[in-house]
Amino acid sequence: MALDARHRTSIYGKLVPLLGDDDTNALMTEFPSVEADELVTKDFLRAELAELRGAMSDLQTSLTIRMSGMFAASTAILGLLISLR
Repeated sequence: MALDARHRTSIYGKLVPLLGDDDTNALMTEFPSVEADELVTKDFLRAELAELRGAMSDLQTSLTIRMSGMFAASTAILGLLISLR
């Protein structure tokens, strides 16, 4: 969960006397300030990649089937044209 500005200011103010400015700034950069800054977990990334791999596999299968059909049709047309000569 991202920290809002009020919480960040409060935490920063309490840590500066203990850690100093540099260390407090370094520590605060590890906490996202907005939802978009949240880190992706390994488990989430693995799940997303597995879903993507599945979708890509489905597309590959579909493309292979379509190309096989097109190849068969073009071969049939070519055979017909040759027989008409």
